[in-house]
Amino acid sequence: MDKEIQSVDYKTMSLEALVERLKTILKEKPVQDIKEEANAIRASFYLQYNEQVEKAKQAFIEEGGNEIDFEYSQPIQVEFKSLWKTYIESKNAHHLKLAQNLKDNLVKREAVIEGVKLLIEKNDVSSSYKEFQQLQADWKEIGAVSSEKYQETWGNYHLYIEQFYDLLHLNNDLRSIDFKHNLEAKQQIIVKAKQLLEHDDIQFAFNELQVLHKIWKEDTGPVAKEFREAIWQEFSEITNAIHNKKTIHFEALRREEDENYVKKIDKIKELESFDFSKNKTFGDWKKSIDAFEVLKDEFLAIGKIPKNKTHQLWEAFKSSTKAFNTAKNDFFKESKKQHNEALAKKRALIDEAIQWKDSNDLVNATEAFKRIQAAWKRVGFVPRKQADALWNEFKAICDAYFDRLNTVKKEGTPEQQDNYNSKVKFLEVISAAEITTENINDIVKTWVQIGVVPPQKNNIDQDIQTLLLKSSSAFPEDLTEADFLKYKIKVAYWSALESKKLYDEQNNLKKEVDIVNKDLKQLENNLGFVSGGKKGNPLLDMVMQSIEKEKSKLKLAKKKLKYLRSIQ
Repeated sequence: MDKEIQSVDYKTMSLEALVERLKTILKEKPVQDIKEEANAIRASFYLQYNEQVEKAKQAFIEEGGNEIDFEYSQPIQVEFKSLWKTYIESKNAHHLKLAQNLKDNLVKREAVIEGVKLLIEKNDVSSSYKEFQQLQADWKEIGAVSSEKYQETWGNYHLYIEQFYDLLHLNNDLRSIDFKHNLEAKQQIIVKAKQLLEHDDIQFAFNELQVLHKIWKEDTGPVAKEFREAIWQEFSEITNAIHNKKTIHFEALRREEDENYVKKIDKIKELESFDFSKNKTFGDWKKSIDAFEVLKDEFLAIGKIPKNKTHQLWEAFKSSTKAFNTAKNDFFKESKKQHNEALAKKRALIDEAIQWKDSNDLVNATEAFKRIQAAWKRVGFVPRKQADALWNEFKAICDAYFDRLNTVKKEGTPEQQDNYNSKVKFLEVISAAEITTENINDIVKTWVQIGVVPPQKNNIDQDIQTLLLKSSSAFPEDLTEADFLKYKIKVAYWSALESKKLYDEQNNLKKEVDIVNKDLKQLENNLGFVSGGKKGNPLLDMVMQSIEKEKSKLKLAKKKLKYLRSIQ
């Protein structure tokens, strides 16, 4: 296997990256050299893509779709299929060219054999020796022939070569030169074989050894008789050693594959025993889905297993995930059914609210709205997107009714009229009195305790608030305390009006506390980035001032929140 392929984990690559890799090897490598890598890329691509298809299908079914109507296609898959088609066409063209080359090579080999045969018939070794050497050189240059013709052509060639050498013994000088040349060639082959014996890549060494054997057998002639057995014995021993290394290597690979098989079987047992029986909520299923995906990824990350067990194991893997996926799909289908029922209930409550919205029977209408609002809170879960839209519609109807109710009641009750008279007298008293830091809190408290007045007369509260805010002698010198007093006056004003702001203020203050806390934490973190933490550093001083300012804001916000809770 190519070392480059071994070093790439295609399972971790995105679909886009796999497509780019296939483009690269198609462009930069011969088509006959990329089979293994191309197949690895294709396997990883469709493993990921099929998972996407399955997830999309499950989502489609969960949304109420019929499986038979499901369709899924992505541009990335179209691009990959086009590239793969290009690869197949290139591979087929290469094979056609290779087949033609085999035919051409056969014709060339037969021509060399015929040439040697003619030299033998000529029976003039001295004058034909150079021609003989050229024919040998030509034979070495000729490529492969088809397997069914190989043995026949090789046998015929060596038959006539041996016949020529039989004639050659009459010319000892030429024969000695040829034997010496052949011996040197075979010794070079042995040197290369010894290097292969030390090579780390066993498969590469074995493949190269086959090439050396072909050269030994086809491209080198005989050697002197006294060297023949010894040199072949040396080459055979190296060959056996490489074969032994290959055997040991592949036995180790087989053991590793067997171990991986056991690991995968154990992982399948984990998948089969995965407990999701107590799942009741979306949160439960989210945790289970994440944990189950981890187990699946661990299964897929385990290395190769014996090929004859791949199909069996993959079927077991799919079977082990089926129960989980079925239960998950059933849950989401049931949840969707419940969501639809909750949607129908909320729609019915909206319809009922619409019927009461314009009723002149304010007593019964108000009770009906209170009942409808309570029932709304009891309705089950609805997906957020739909829930927000329904809530906005429902809230608008309720607000419209209660706004109308408030308008009808604007003239006020007898109690509210008495409160108005009391506030008129209260304003007269405090206008004539000196308002100080010692009595302003009691004044504010009394103002709140009087109660609300008719809406059309609430300008009295505006006058009281204005008077209190203008009483500069009543505010302490401390700016924070002064701000807090102004806040108490503002809250008293909201309370006197029964303003909605009073109910929104608590949430606003909570948000303010959260924001200030976050800002304060960020500023404190920034201290770590200010170099030279010494006094006099302008940046450090600025950060410290900001921290103190945020602390003051936080203190005031918490104080306001505490006060607001105390009066509600």
